[in-house]
Amino acid sequence: MDFANSLLQLVNNLWGLASRPLGFICNLKDNVNSLRNTTDELKAKSETVLARVEREERGGVVQRTKEVAYWLDTVQKLVGRVDQILREAGECDQIKCLSRCLPSNCWSSYKLGKRVDQMLNEVRELQAKELEFGVVTSTLPPPPVLDMPMDETVGPDISKFNKVWKWVVDEKQVNQDKIQDTIRGRLGIKDEHWERWSWEDRVYHLCQALKRKKFVLLLDDLWARLDLSKIGVPCPGLEDGSKVVLTTRLKPVCDHMRADKTLEVLCLRPKEALELFEKNVGKSLVDCHQEIRDLAKDIAEECKGLPLALITVGRAMARKDSPGEWRHALTTLRNKPHKLQGMVEDVYHVLEFSYNSLDDSTRQDCFLYCCLFPEDYTINADQLIELWIGEGLLRDTNDVYSMRDEGESVLGDLNRACLLESGHDDDGRYVKMHDVIRDMATWIARDHGQRENKLLVIEKDEDMSEEMISKWGEAKKVSIWGKWIRNINQIPSRCSQLETLFVRETRVTGLPSGFFDSMTTCLAVLNLSDNEHIKSFPEGICNLINLQYLNLSGTCISELPKGIKNLTRLRWLLLDNMLGRNILIPTGAITSLPLNVFSQWESKVNLDEFGLVKEEETVEELGCMHHLTDLSIGVCESSSAQKIFQSSNLRRRERERALIIGMVT
Repeated sequence: MDFANSLLQLVNNLWGLASRPLGFICNLKDNVNSLRNTTDELKAKSETVLARVEREERGGVVQRTKEVAYWLDTVQKLVGRVDQILREAGECDQIKCLSRCLPSNCWSSYKLGKRVDQMLNEVRELQAKELEFGVVTSTLPPPPVLDMPMDETVGPDISKFNKVWKWVVDEKQVNQDKIQDTIRGRLGIKDEHWERWSWEDRVYHLCQALKRKKFVLLLDDLWARLDLSKIGVPCPGLEDGSKVVLTTRLKPVCDHMRADKTLEVLCLRPKEALELFEKNVGKSLVDCHQEIRDLAKDIAEECKGLPLALITVGRAMARKDSPGEWRHALTTLRNKPHKLQGMVEDVYHVLEFSYNSLDDSTRQDCFLYCCLFPEDYTINADQLIELWIGEGLLRDTNDVYSMRDEGESVLGDLNRACLLESGHDDDGRYVKMHDVIRDMATWIARDHGQRENKLLVIEKDEDMSEEMISKWGEAKKVSIWGKWIRNINQIPSRCSQLETLFVRETRVTGLPSGFFDSMTTCLAVLNLSDNEHIKSFPEGICNLINLQYLNLSGTCISELPKGIKNLTRLRWLLLDNMLGRNILIPTGAITSLPLNVFSQWESKVNLDEFGLVKEEETVEELGCMHHLTDLSIGVCESSSAQKIFQSSNLRRRERERALIIGMVT
């Protein structure tokens, strides 16, 4: 009995050992079918999960979790292995049960069956794992480098900057909190830590993080100094290769930021400007009407190489195929540029930030004053400062020398703000306004385009018609300028607001009687300089009771009237470079005037007509003027010079460096 039990136990054990291997062989066909079906189900689930992942990833702010990514990769690899083993199973000649006959190669069937069984278990495990996926994606961490979309660059070659900009900050008003937050976001500092830290902690952690990195920080369109150390940005050095690059419209910002190198972005050359303009028109002009091609060149030229204007005007001309439309655009750009589509919003408002950055009404008024000069005009810097003083734009003081220094400061600030361009020619220092900057300034001076007649600049004879003169009733400043002005025969009827009048470098021979009648109480500045055909003192000037500045330089006027003594508020009288002869000043005509500045310099002299006595009388009268602070005069005889040095008032001017005396031989 014991033997039988032992034998039975042995048989059971042997069967237990053999049943599993035999099952690999006997159940091979069923297991292959199960593997095929189960794998198909797994593939369907995998495709569903992948579609969900790709849909969520499409926004670019999330990525698949590591578990999901690993699962999808494992499924893909397993499916490949299953396909291989299914092909092997299909090639088997015989798959039979143990109850019938064994296959011809039991060993290979055993190995195949075992592999099928193992894969079937793997497939089932992956199926079960899929049920655990509640979330398949997670939020992306901030990238260490931002890939920013950029238009094609224009202007100088900046290819030397071969690194990707790491952080971009565009601030009209420097916001240190925002800049700090932008940088820490790129560094991946978590919100819970950042919000818990004090300002000092934030500075410390940013600084420590950046010291371990090689970075490029781009500060775009900076308008004021930014102390990088106070926000946690370590000072970049040559040894670590880090860089801070800034763009600004204000030259002082580069100095205040202690920039090692500065690069001025110049306007485009004509060929480059036309290419940029054509690109923004949106089509090649080669196949266009010849007149359109010619007009396109003229329009691009009007933009004077300024990329912002070229882009804006180019876009405004897109899809315009009629030569008439192009002619109208050119006329608008020349006469009323603010009426052109996009000019105010996309050009003037951008450039106006430079004007607003002056943050000083004196400097802003001085800048707008330059609109009185014609387009492309080289403005003598010293004469401009004198006009500012005469207009009362600088400090209200009798110290002309001090005001000139202030004018130099204003001029420097306007240059550094890139609102004026400076240079030198045979006549000395000059400044110019870029045409588009001038258009923007004119738009501002006209109350942002709301009062187009507030400031008038006239350069064509036809603009002196009765209809045009009628607009003077709304004007505060009028400038008549240039050789194309040959006649002024209309009399403005209403000029109750006119404060400044320029009539300069024209070919007019005189002004009609009654021309100044409607200006008597308001006109403060009158500049008639460089009108070489004006030979007589214009009637009516002596009735301008509010006149404070009178410039007759460069005319052929030979004599001042006695009535000039009625100009009881006149502070500036300029009689330089008189073309006929040294102007005759009647005795007592200027003695009572409250002049601060008198200049009679580099004028032709004819002693036979002028007379030595008159010269000495004029010098004596000047010596009696207590308000005179600036005197420039040329004299013919040493006796006149001696009188100047004997005058206590004029010697005081000499000590104050506001006296210039020349001996004319």
